[in-house]
Parts: sequence; C-alpha cells; structure tokens
Amino acid sequence: MTDVLVPAILTLAVVGGWIGVARLTRSVHHTSLTSAAAWAIWFQATLTATTSVTLAKNQVPRGILDQLWYLTAVSALCPFVAVLGARRGRLLEWSLFIVMPLIVVLEWPALAQLTRCWHGQRLELEAPALIGFALVLVMALGQFFGTRYPISTLTWMATWGIVGWSLRSSTAASLADRNADQRIAVFFLVQFWLAAAFETRTRPVVLFGWNRVWNDYRNFFGNLWALRLMARVNEIARRDNWPWTLTENGLSPVDPTNAIASDPDSDPRVDHTFRWLMKPFVDPEWIDKRLTASRDRASGG
Repeated sequence: MTDVLVPAILTLAVVGGWIGVARLTRSVHHTSLTSAAAWAIWFQATLTATTSVTLAKNQVPRGILDQLWYLTAVSALCPFVAVLGARRGRLLEWSLFIVMPLIVVLEWPALAQLTRCWHGQRLELEAPALIGFALVLVMALGQFFGTRYPISTLTWMATWGIVGWSLRSSTAASLADRNADQRIAVFFLVQFWLAAAFETRTRPVVLFGWNRVWNDYRNFFGNLWALRLMARVNEIARRDNWPWTLTENGLSPVDPTNAIASDPDSDPRVDHTFRWLMKPFVDPEWIDKRLTASRDRASGG
C-alpha cells in the first residue's frame, strides 16, 4: 500500500508545486522578487527530477537518490535566501555571489561522497553539515513567521528539515528508518501546498489604503525588509512631525488619545515617503493596484 501511496502523493506534490510556482511568478510581477521566483522554478525542477528518479528507484543507486534528495532540500532554501537580497540593483550579484556559493558550501559534504554513492553506498551527512543546513533553514524562513503565512512556513521547514535529518550519519539500523522519515517529509510537503493555498486566499483583517500596501509588502518581503522600511518611515515621520507612526499593524496615531482630523491616506507626505522608500522593491503599478482596490472596497464598488 505504501509503495503505491507515496509515489502518488509525490506526483501530486510535483503537479501542485508547478501550479503554485506559476501563480507565484505572476504574483511577483512589478516587484523585485522575480529573482526569488526564478529560484523557485529551479527548486521545482530539482524536485521534479528527484521525484522521477524516486519513481524509478530500482534503476538508480540508492546513494544517488540520496544525493538528489539533499540537492532538492538545499534548493528549497534558495528562494527564501534570494528574498534577503531582493533589492533592485543587486539582484544578479546576490544570486551569483550569495545564493550560488551557498549551494556549493551546503552541497560540498555530499559531493565529497558522490563516488561512493554511485557505487551503492548511502549518503551520510555528519553533524557539522546538518547544523549548517539547519542554520540556513531557520535564517531564511524565520523572517516569514509573523506574516500571513505561518503554517506554510512551518510545514516547509518541517519538510526539508526532516529530509536533511533522514540523511544523517548513522548506524545500519537507523538507515533502515530513512525511508520512513522521507515519507513523513512528503506528507508535510503536501500540507505545505494546502496551507499556502488556504493562507493566500484568507485575509484575516480587511485593510485599506497605505495600511493595505504596508501589509502586503510585509507578507511579500518578510519581516527583515519590513522592519527596515518601518524604521525609515518612522525616522521621516519624527523629523516631519507626522501625527502617525508605522507599526507592524499599520499607521497608528502617535497619541491615541487625540483625535486626528486628517487621514494618512490623503496626506501627500505619506504617499511620497512610501513610494520613495519602496521604489527599490516594487513598481508604482503594484502600489496603485492596492490603493485602487482599497478605494473601490471602501466605496462599495
């Protein structure tokens, strides 16, 4: 039963993954996340290749299959690492000098065993290699906790954390448990796509105007870029004596006890500041789409 179910689930995950990547590519149009989307395509290609080899595992040495699963796990980190460098003017440099060397560094312990894996031995990663992989996993994905994608983030970390753990250097007895670990990882991978679809369609709070723009920016780029933007906006707000401050929930009155006559969405200073600071990350069309949607919803259109 398991021998039939796991390949079916893997195939479902691959098909769902390509649909998800296509939607991701469309959603990052007019943003600097196109590089991250390209790395998502790279990951999905490695997953597809690994799945194809897994389905034909009797034709391939098991050690080579282990190598492919580890390459897929490393590739799963790349889109999120690319987000950390998602600022226009350095996208290519970030991919060439950060993401690609990261792949080489994480892959090096596995590549050192390539010959023995080709001759039938299983891949066994030592503790330092697994610790390095885990650190990058936490660093790259931790920035999306607190956004609208907590379940997706957690299941993605679980999926590839389990894959990495299943390749640990171990005794022959625990090597027999490797397939069980990888079946659990496949289960979490399917859960990721289901969670991503749910969280993308669910907006817990209806936001308008620049609060909508800010919220979407935070969900797209993660907490690190959001905190940097917040600090820059608040620096300008203090200098120019705005009656608002930018928090993780949006623009809020500096003094909640005093009524503010003006609306931040109608203040040209807010418009200019957000557009200027977000220019390296998003096009005006991306901002205008959200402001227009907010006005239409507010007017009942």
